[in-house]
Amino acid sequence: MHEKINQTIDVEVIFLHNRVIPRSFSWQGVIYRIKTLGLRHDTYIGREKIHYFSVSDGVNFFRLRFSGDSLIWQLEEIYNDM
Repeated sequence: MHEKINQTIDVEVIFLHNRVIPRSFSWQGVIYRIKTLGLRHDTYIGREKIHYFSVSDGVNFFRLRFSGDSLIWQLEEIYNDM
């Protein structure tokens, strides 16, 4: 099942070798621990640089979005087999 969410979330990250690596995020009162970091890509909307992360907690797959200008994280989509 694929579901579009587009909600602001809190994300715990580490910085390693000039890279941002999400470790967990909180959405609707639940903390999701990221077990797998998949594809990552960047794009621009006007002058704003947007970073996209495909991550998994071992059960679900998520697409996270980070705005380099506003420093806001969003949960864009969830994929699961249900």
